[in-house]
Order: sequence, then structure tokens, then C-alpha cells
Amino acid sequence: MITNNNFIHLQCPDIPTIKQVNFNGKRHYETPTGKLPSITNIIHHFIPDGIKEWRESIGEDVANYIMRTSGIRGTRVHKLIDSFLYNESLGDITKEYGVMAAGLFNLMHPALCKINNIVAIEKRIYSTDPAIMAAGTTDLVAEYEGILSIIDFKTSSKMRGQDTINDWFIQATFYALAWECLTGQKIPQIVIICATEAGQTEVFKAKPSEYIERLKKLIADYRADHIINS
Repeated sequence: MITNNNFIHLQCPDIPTIKQVNFNGKRHYETPTGKLPSITNIIHHFIPDGIKEWRESIGEDVANYIMRTSGIRGTRVHKLIDSFLYNESLGDITKEYGVMAAGLFNLMHPALCKINNIVAIEKRIYSTDPAIMAAGTTDLVAEYEGILSIIDFKTSSKMRGQDTINDWFIQATFYALAWECLTGQKIPQIVIICATEAGQTEVFKAKPSEYIERLKKLIADYRADHIINS
């Protein structure tokens, strides 16, 4: 049985509460500065050619089924991780969360134990930077190996290489910039903890500064597409 660490929780800075809403069929957030698009939707707006080819090769029905089951898997793992980080008693995680979620959590466990000084879990944040103006929900703001980080948890059927996860780093960079915008705290590190159904675990690290320009270009392209299609 997994025994909990006694994670230290720090006082979260005072951040305005924002509400998730649907607007034109897309996820947005109501913020003090107005309705802002979700960073997840912005990133998903640009579907890689490989994904398009994959969907065409197996058919839309099968692709949608795989995406739904992947979403359920990810949600269960996130809930389990959140309970662990909140120092809650986990009990029989296989019975409560299922074999797959429990297995993925167990793979992530050694990396999760390198987390401490937790500031925020599943926190909705936004950026008022004119070049960004988006919102989203960050998995975790905490120290990883002693460094204040944006920490994201990912599950997958197979492991991806660091050169294929730019979208993960861009999304995490948004969270780092939005956090700094709202709190004044600079986040020096991004950490992506990934576990796969094939039994692999990887911890990817990067600096937000490496992805800021790519984030801003992505948002500019998204805005341009919406102006053209409006």
C-alpha cells in the first residue's frame, strides 16, 4: 500500500476566483478583465498532421472512443494524485480508481515524492498580458526538487520524446506567466511527469523562458484564425 508523504502546504497568494463557461461551443473563463479563451482550446485548435492522419486511418468513431477513454484515464489519475498531495488517506486505490489509474499512479509515485512546499493544486489562473490574454487551470504550483515549478501530470498509451511535447511545454509556460502576472512570483521551472500504459515513466523539465515566444506566436495565430473565420 502507498503511504502518504506529509506534504507541506504553503499559503496560496490571493488570486481572483474565475468561472469556467462555454462560449460559442468552446471553453472560456469569466475573469475580472472579461471572458478569456482557455489555453487548452487554443493549443488544441492547431491539430498536428500526425493526429489528423491517425484519425483518418482508424475512423472517427474509433478515434473518438480512444480519446474518451484516454480522458477518463487522465481524470482518474489526476484525482488520485490530488488526494495524495492533499495528504488524504488513499485506501485501496485499485478498487476506488481502477487498475489502470492505480498502475499509472504507482509509476509516478517516486517522482511525486520529490514534490513539496505546495502552493496551489488545480488552480484557475489567467493572464492580462495583451500578447496572451488567456486562462486555464494549472495542475500544481509547488517545489520540485527544491525549485518552484509549474508541475503537470500526463498519461499516455506510449512514451513521447521531449522533441514531441512542445505543446505540453507551451501550455505549462502559459501557466508560469499567468502565475507571475497575478502574484509577482516568477516560476523558473516547468516539470511534466508522464506515465504510460506500457509501464514507462519520464520526468521532463524545461525553463519557461525557452517557450515564451512560441506561446505568443501560437496565441497570435489563434487570434488571426478567429478573425478570418468570424
